[in-house]
Amino acid sequence: MRHGRSWPLFEENRVTTAAQTPYWIELLHSQVRQLQGKYRTRIIEAGSGPALLLLHGTGGHVENYALNIAELAKYFHVVALDFLWHGKSQTEGYDPEIIPNLVDQVVDVMDQLGLESAFVEGQSLGGWVAMQLALRHPERVRALVLTTTMGYAPDDGAMPGYVEPDWASNLQSSLEVLRDPSFDNVRTRMARILARPERLTDEAVMVRQALYRQPALAAVQQQFIAEYLAGNIIRKHLVTDALARQIRQPTLVYWGERNRTPPALGEHIARQVQRGTFHCASDTGHWAQFESAAEHNDVVAAFLTEQLREEETRA
Repeated sequence: MRHGRSWPLFEENRVTTAAQTPYWIELLHSQVRQLQGKYRTRIIEAGSGPALLLLHGTGGHVENYALNIAELAKYFHVVALDFLWHGKSQTEGYDPEIIPNLVDQVVDVMDQLGLESAFVEGQSLGGWVAMQLALRHPERVRALVLTTTMGYAPDDGAMPGYVEPDWASNLQSSLEVLRDPSFDNVRTRMARILARPERLTDEAVMVRQALYRQPALAAVQQQFIAEYLAGNIIRKHLVTDALARQIRQPTLVYWGERNRTPPALGEHIARQVQRGTFHCASDTGHWAQFESAAEHNDVVAAFLTEQLREEETRA
């Protein structure tokens, strides 16, 4: 298992002050469209080559990856998608099981795009979905990137001193922002996932605010977040150590030094999967692909390129 900042290969492409780059300057050469298969899904698509799916976190949307899509599209066919009951994807058909539905949606997107397999990155909720995708449909996943993933339950005693955060403590404030998506409420909700709230741009807040002002989305998000933070149905789909040991795909666990769940959990996950690698970005919180965007893009691109080389060698 590797640790620390490796893969300097992409240093020449590093973007400075990435968090200040406007989203749609970054995304000018991307395509935004709706797919209608089993589900209605909004995607942002860019680049060519091996497919790379980007799965966002709870309450998020494709723009969560706005600072990553163009850079990763230099090497991959990047597809970022809005999960069900998020962003501009469908709001109908809410199911409190949540995770199996989102896994099925990712498979549906791949089928609509004719992708037999893909590299998959998931952040937070997206990491949970990515792990379950790898377990349920291993033939569809070439490698995994788990960025500050949620949905993981280590064995009792496996991590001395580890206590799962009280996620339910965020419920009331998360519901309030959906009921009243004022700029200040949305900013407060988003700022808590950064190590340094001042890095959060007004644009990022305004995009989230515009989405939360959609009545159908706000309504279904209230159902979603209540189950996600305080429900028991979704917890049936937690990834345990035993399940993690079944994940055979090469896996990069990308963490933020100041994530609410500590780097020790990310290191633990990287040890449990069969082919794990760990990287921790300093001075970075939960929204690591945004807050350390340049470092994230370098490390993820180099990791996945390494997997391509290894696949070619085995072939």
